Amino acid sequence: MAAKSDNLSPDSRRRGIPRVPVSWIVLIAFDLCIVALVCAQDQPDSKQQPSDEAQVIELAGPVGIDDSDSQFEAIDVYVDSGTNPLAAYQFELASTTPGVKIVGIEGGEHAAYSDAPYYDSRAMRNNRVIIAAFNTGKDLPVGRSRVARIHVEIQGSGARSYRTRLSVSATVEGRRIPARVSLARIVI
Repeated sequence: MAAKSDNLSPDSRRRGIPRVPVSWIVLIAFDLCIVALVCAQDQPDSKQQPSDEAQVIELAGPVGIDDSDSQFEAIDVYVDSGTNPLAAYQFELASTTPGVKIVGIEGGEHAAYSDAPYYDSRAMRNNRVIIAAFNTGKDLPVGRSRVARIHVEIQGSGARSYRTRLSVSATVEGRRIPARVSLARIVI
């Protein structure tokens, strides 16, 4: 019997070591990058204005529909990084008005952020979402750029308010840059 165990193939010897799915490795790497960017932003720079203040933005809503009826709309999210290339962002969006349900998220208009960003699908169930993306390429958006489109289901008529907070905006080097987030309503 001892001779048999010496003749095990290299693959069968590795079976005692648990394999980690590639998707887990990618998610862990992404989380580490976001943590590094947030830590880099914690170092003060006297030339920068904080971009992580929450703001409430009111958008027009559907008009003339019954309170029990619903309509689908989209909210375009823009980040304005001024003259700096935007390599990473993270923002939170939450509905402060009842009758709003977040139902989907798409990427932005610039090639660097055209894929759907990372987000917490569990938070979406509470009409709140944290969205983040990063790109270490050379072709990055400068100025005002649509980074995401959030699909919502609106119940009833009237304007809706959303609380936004941009907590990360950084360059490829991880240097914090001043930026602003803004929203625009799109009727589908």
